[in-house]
Amino acid sequence: MKYKNIFLTGSTGILGKPLLKKLVNEGHSVFALSRNKLNDDFLISNNAKIINGDLFNDDIYEQLKEKSIEAIFHVAGENKKCQKDPSGMFKTNIEGTKQMLELGNKLNIEKFIYTSSAATLGEKKGSIGNENSIHRGTFLSDYEESKYLAEEVAFAFNKEFEFVSINPSSVQGPGRMSGTAKLLISTLNKKFPPLIKSSVSVVDIDDCTEGHYLGLINGKNNERYVLNSFRLDIDVLIENLKAITSWNGSPIYISKQLFTGLGPLFDIFGKFTSLGGVICGETIRVLTHGHLYDGQKAEKELGLNYTSIDDFISKTISWLNSEKLTKVDIN
Repeated sequence: MKYKNIFLTGSTGILGKPLLKKLVNEGHSVFALSRNKLNDDFLISNNAKIINGDLFNDDIYEQLKEKSIEAIFHVAGENKKCQKDPSGMFKTNIEGTKQMLELGNKLNIEKFIYTSSAATLGEKKGSIGNENSIHRGTFLSDYEESKYLAEEVAFAFNKEFEFVSINPSSVQGPGRMSGTAKLLISTLNKKFPPLIKSSVSVVDIDDCTEGHYLGLINGKNNERYVLNSFRLDIDVLIENLKAITSWNGSPIYISKQLFTGLGPLFDIFGKFTSLGGVICGETIRVLTHGHLYDGQKAEKELGLNYTSIDDFISKTISWLNSEKLTKVDIN
C-alpha cells in the first residue's frame, strides 16, 4: 500500500489519538513520537511503534532512518492562552515544525501532512474565512501569531516531498474537555449561563480525523484545506441544543462592548493573580471577534463528508454524560 510506514507527532493529543487509531485501522504502520513513558501503554495497545523523544531530540532520525518512513503527520503543537511568557509556544509551533520538515528531507519521505489552524486565515470580523482569505494584519492571540508564522515557515521551506496543510477550526466532540468545550460544559450545568452573542465555527473530531487522513490520500501539493463542520451564531446553537436535549436554560447575553472594555483590567489582574491563566485580553479578543469558516474545499477536493449539527450535539452530549461532566438527556 502507499505510505505504508508513517511517523506521527502529537500521537496522544485530542487529534493524535483518533488519528493514530485511524491510520492503524487502515493498515499503516505507525511510528509514534512519545516524550512521556506514561503514554506507552496507549501507544502499545494501539499497535504503534514508539519513538522516544520530543520535537527537538537529535536522535529521532537515528531511530527512524531504517524504518522506510514514507509520510509524516506533524500534529504536535501548543495552544495556550493568557501566557505570561509565550516564547515556549512559539518555539514549539515554529521551530518544532521546522525540525520535522528537516527530518522529512533527511528521511526522503514522499508526503508531509501538517496540522495548522484555521486561525491562520486571519479573516476580518464578520467575514467568512477560507483558504484564500487575506490576513487582517493583526493577531487576536499569541497562538494565532505562532501558527501563522509556523505555516509561513512550512510553505517557504525547501522541501523535497509533497506538503499539505490541514487547517481545522475549533476541534470539538468526544474526548475534548478544554477550550470551547469548557464553555459548553459550563453552559449545560447552569440555568442562567452568561454568554456572548458571537459566532462559532466547529469541526467535529471525527471529521477532523478523516480530513487529515484524506489529506494524505487526496491532498494536493502545497495546498491548504480548511476543516469546518458547521458555523453559526451562539444563540442559534443554543436553540439547536434546546431542540434535541432536555436542557432548558436561559442564557444571559453579555454586551460585546462591555466585555471588550474589561480586557485591559483582566490583563492587569492576571499579572498578580491566577486569573491570568483563565481569562485575559486575548481570550476576550477571540470571543468577541467570533469565527466563521468555510470548509467546502475539503468537501470538494478531499471528499470529506461533514457531520450534521444535530448529530454532533447528540454524540457530544452523550459522551459528556458518560464522563459525568453533564446530566442532560437527548430527546
